Amino acid sequence: ELKTPLTVIMTNAELLQSPDYDESSRRQFSENILTMSRQMRSLVEDLLELARSDNEQSKITFSKFNFSALVENALLIFEPIIFEKEITLTSLVENDVHINANAPRLQQVLDILLDNAQKYTAANGWIRVELARCGRSRCRLAVSNTGSPLSQDDLKSIFKRFYRADKARVRDGSFGLGLSIAENIVLAHHGRIWAESKNNINSFYVELQTV
Repeated sequence: ELKTPLTVIMTNAELLQSPDYDESSRRQFSENILTMSRQMRSLVEDLLELARSDNEQSKITFSKFNFSALVENALLIFEPIIFEKEITLTSLVENDVHINANAPRLQQVLDILLDNAQKYTAANGWIRVELARCGRSRCRLAVSNTGSPLSQDDLKSIFKRFYRADKARVRDGSFGLGLSIAENIVLAHHGRIWAESKNNINSFYVELQTV
């Protein structure tokens, strides 16, 4: 994961030093270096986040808050991005679902799941977000989207670090670490996270305890 962007950076840096290229080419070499540098920074940040979540599972602080409001706010943030891609976004969020958790960490989970959904939904597809109580003391968050179905192997491996279900997909700065980070956070909250795929609809579920 690090060798490829490093090779691109070094190659373009060497080309920049060559007198054989015009200004337009040199500008392109510079842009390539910047793009790869940003990808490397993103990867390093994700790796640091994983290391942090590995070490903090027993130290994470919880407090009671309105999970419904957190979900609604996350939807507001992603709405313009999803609309720009000509994707339909719908939601069904039960009011006043309260949980005892770490709000910033669960915000990360929401961001990861929504970002994952918008990346893998084509134009004219849809994303649906649902939150509801289930049973006496649990709630379930579901983020579903239309797209290429996930295989049984994908469903078993998708939360592994560096795993990407669509291996033919053009690199877009995603290194297959987001879902691993989400899983670490959910496990630290004594919850569970899993994925299902049916009829060209991929769904990610998170179950947590309510208060």
